[in-house]
Amino acid sequence: MSRKLLISLFILFSSAMIAIGRFYDHRLIVSGINLSIILSSFYSIFSIGVIYTIRKSFFTPNKFLANVLYFIMALSSLILWIFYGFTEYGFEKFINLILITIPISLIISEKFNLDDRNIFILVLLGISFFLFLISIINFSSIINSRSGVLGGGPIILSRWLCFGSIILFFHPRISKLKYILLILFITMSLFTGSRGPFYSLVFVFMIYILINFTKVFWKTILVISSLITLIYFTGIHTKLSEYNTVSRVFMNLQQGGINKSTGRSVVYSTSFNLIKNYPLGIGPGNFDIYSDKRQYLLSRKIFYPHNIFLEIFIEFGCLPFILFCLYIYFSMKKSYYYNIKSNREFGNLLFYTFLFLLFNSMISGDLNDARMLLIFIPLMNLREDANNL
Repeated sequence: MSRKLLISLFILFSSAMIAIGRFYDHRLIVSGINLSIILSSFYSIFSIGVIYTIRKSFFTPNKFLANVLYFIMALSSLILWIFYGFTEYGFEKFINLILITIPISLIISEKFNLDDRNIFILVLLGISFFLFLISIINFSSIINSRSGVLGGGPIILSRWLCFGSIILFFHPRISKLKYILLILFITMSLFTGSRGPFYSLVFVFMIYILINFTKVFWKTILVISSLITLIYFTGIHTKLSEYNTVSRVFMNLQQGGINKSTGRSVVYSTSFNLIKNYPLGIGPGNFDIYSDKRQYLLSRKIFYPHNIFLEIFIEFGCLPFILFCLYIYFSMKKSYYYNIKSNREFGNLLFYTFLFLLFNSMISGDLNDARMLLIFIPLMNLREDANNL
């Protein structure tokens, strides 16, 4: 099998695994057949095939940090479970990390060239577009209550829609209808009622404007003024606010700050207590079990701190936390100077998509939901001379 075909098949099936987020998902049953088993089987075959073709590896500081981080996270999981117990949820996170996130990240670092990267990004955009179409079909149920599609929750759906918006806006080779699709994607994300992805998207655009202030200032003023005029004179804002899912997104702004009903203050306070009491970690999946607010967390079905940094510190310990911080810092620094300062063709797309995924993982989702961030980092760090044959 040729390299091009092998990598193409790997891209297709790894993208499917990224979208599913689980090596096995009991919800993906069609006509009595579990599709996740079929997809994960093909993904495994092509992943092993690509890994088998790796003949040599080039050292980079970021790659070294990633490998050490993943090794220690895997090792600490097994050790901490001996002392603090084992949960099904923690095992699921561990398996998805070992079988999905780490292999895909490794293959991207070792085998991808820039063409592979560009195709991979388009396939991920295709998943966003597919989920958007499914959302249109299920629109009547989405506007009435917080719901996702294809077994995924509303946060996952919103995250994919906002991810697609970022790709559409910054992709240098997509022009036709991109802004119409961008508005439609963002609008649909509002109907999911999920705040994290939407505010992460807004924050990324704010940073983009700040970094490119002199270039886009007047254009930004014109666009914002036009949008405000359109929204208020057409009465769209009034119609949208009638939907509970949309009004939920702006709940904090309407009530003048952080709404206590979200429980974030409790989650963060118990997280810092866990860090103080268990600096070496308590094992994946044990956040709520050892929390001093366990009954509160269980009543709201909160099983993780909704912040990737806190989650890694609490469940894996201080050493993986330090390594993760270094990995994020050096990746961000390298991407900014290599992609933004050097004005690379895909520079804006790579850097600002990374920021979106990072911000999103800091306010919503768990380690498994952060797989896109961890996989996107090596994708972002590929250089123009990459030609991993």
